[in-house]
Amino acid sequence: MTTTSSTVSSPVQSTPSPALADDRARGVARSAPFATAAASIASFLVGMDVLIVNVALPTISRDLGGDMAVQQWVVDGYSLLFAALLLLCGNLADRWGARRVFVCGAALFAAASLFSSFAWSMGALVLGRCLLGVASALILPASMSLINETNPDPKRRAWALALWGAGGASASAVGPLLGGLLTPIHWSLVFAVNVPFCLLVLGLCTRVNPSPQRVRRFDWVGQTLALSGLVILIAGVIEIGALGVASPLAWALVGVGMVLLVAFVRSQAKVRAPMMPLNLFHVRGMQVALLIGFVMIFNWYGMVFICTLFLQNGLGMGAFAAGLVFVPSAFVTIAGNLAGGRIITARGSKFSITLGLAIMIAGFLFEFSYPSPIPVWAIATGLSVVGFGAAITTPAAAGVVLKSVDPAQAGIASAMFNTFRQVGGAVGVAVFGVIATFLPSLTLALRAVFLASALLLALILAFELLRWRER
Repeated sequence: MTTTSSTVSSPVQSTPSPALADDRARGVARSAPFATAAASIASFLVGMDVLIVNVALPTISRDLGGDMAVQQWVVDGYSLLFAALLLLCGNLADRWGARRVFVCGAALFAAASLFSSFAWSMGALVLGRCLLGVASALILPASMSLINETNPDPKRRAWALALWGAGGASASAVGPLLGGLLTPIHWSLVFAVNVPFCLLVLGLCTRVNPSPQRVRRFDWVGQTLALSGLVILIAGVIEIGALGVASPLAWALVGVGMVLLVAFVRSQAKVRAPMMPLNLFHVRGMQVALLIGFVMIFNWYGMVFICTLFLQNGLGMGAFAAGLVFVPSAFVTIAGNLAGGRIITARGSKFSITLGLAIMIAGFLFEFSYPSPIPVWAIATGLSVVGFGAAITTPAAAGVVLKSVDPAQAGIASAMFNTFRQVGGAVGVAVFGVIATFLPSLTLALRAVFLASALLLALILAFELLRWRER
């Protein structure tokens, strides 16, 4: 599939002179540190907002009312819109330019954060959280495209992706900590704290060159089917976790969502300009990266969910104290992201992915094999080992995505990668939550999660090794 790249101010294509090409290259080089910093801060914001609200929910509920189901939608409204809109926003990043979409996402994130901080009811807060999910969907694929555009050198791109990954990884600890520190002052601050970060991102973007815009048809049928299918499917999975596996409504939602997604895939094989080109699934690197992204976040979100339940309900720890257990893993993960850049540069993405998956498997098996009762230090140690492996694997997998596709498809390929990750996270929380309801104790549930995660990653590691050895 061939696409035409152009800018708004240059409707006529021409071969640039060597001097003009040099000026553009220097402009890209000057933009690179500002684009990398903006993308990394935005990655931090997107990840932090998944977790920061959890600690504040009891206080919010006391002030605004709402039962457990409404509280769940305060959390899930964000992840639902986030996952469902990533494909659409990846297409927009390619069509309108990554920088423009990224700036729009950062501005909407600031506005939605302010709206949420002044929410007068739980319904208004759920709306604010949904708007934050939309903003995150605009930000994430565009941030990867910005890194790709401004870091054409593979070594520089590897470092930029490592910093981008470190931003998201640090959010896993900063989110609960900030939530615990700000909630006693007032719960609204867990949303208002986003605004200064958004202003910093917008300021950095003024030093980033405009992105190319690519003229292409817009697949409205595909967009509608994908959006509605993902929303209904993920809502069904969430409701299975909330209502139980015997809920007819939850399974009806799952069924309708799957039918719509099948219709979406069939439509992509027929339209002239598909929003998600099916040929990308035939690319070996994309196959490996998509599976890795799905399973890693499936395991991580599910494990964090069950660990939090175990620490608070099983061991009687407070929410803030439970959040402290995740702090060592965050620092180790940041170090792993930075080390991952060196490993990718020295040994390549394939080696980094293999090493990272092996470390994650070792971390899960350590936690599974530790005798009962599982002490807090053992959980923190296992989380740190798993986080270190994930930190090595994630930027390498993101790099494989960007290297496997044409630059004109970087936005949609990034969106596909992050869609698989976010859908994996939503499914992981629901599936492991259902497992916890059927087992007699949270200790057994925790062990089941550790073992299942290790086995899933072992299967992905075997698939990765076999797939890349094929000729």
